[in-house]
Amino acid sequence: VLVCAGVLVLQNRPDVQRGKFKIPYVNSKFIVPIGLIAGLIFAFTQYGKETKAFFFNSPKTVQTVNFVTSLSGDELRIVKEEIINNAKPQIILSDKVDAESYLSNLPADKYQQFISASKVSIEKKYESGWSLFKHKIPMWIFIFICITISFYCVTKNLSLIPVLGLISCLYMMCELGISNWIGFGIWLVIGLVVYFAYGFRHSKLAKENA
Repeated sequence: VLVCAGVLVLQNRPDVQRGKFKIPYVNSKFIVPIGLIAGLIFAFTQYGKETKAFFFNSPKTVQTVNFVTSLSGDELRIVKEEIINNAKPQIILSDKVDAESYLSNLPADKYQQFISASKVSIEKKYESGWSLFKHKIPMWIFIFICITISFYCVTKNLSLIPVLGLISCLYMMCELGISNWIGFGIWLVIGLVVYFAYGFRHSKLAKENA
């Protein structure tokens, strides 16, 4: 990300010394904006339901593992009874029912039907509001950056190759969960505090300039 962004920043600066290696220049003025528009059209036409659910933050069915682990003892017993009643062939021994394994092996539509019909409280069955939106923050940042990059592609005639590299790397980064980014942010802050509190003043460069 830093390399591709650096190449784009230095692209239109005549005062920067150029190295021997040169990246082939292809104008991204039309390619990237058209690609962005085409991607949005494809998302809304081929995956309309999923795309609208993302943009409007529609309630989402909780994943199997999170659903089962969030249940209390009484709620888990209710779910096991529902599994026994709905299972084909019918499961007789309720103590032997592995709720997580059974629900994980259900097709997506069957799992949706089971969750919808379950008597467990709706808060345990669906994610909504902030608890759902916080997981989408990295993707929203990625979308905003893509729109910004497209604008600069048109106004600054950016080179296509580093632009594609930047977008690809940012997409892979946005696929990381919000918990990963929180952990990264904590360690980043700790590292910066240690650096500016001790490393910056005790580095070899600081001693040479003293």
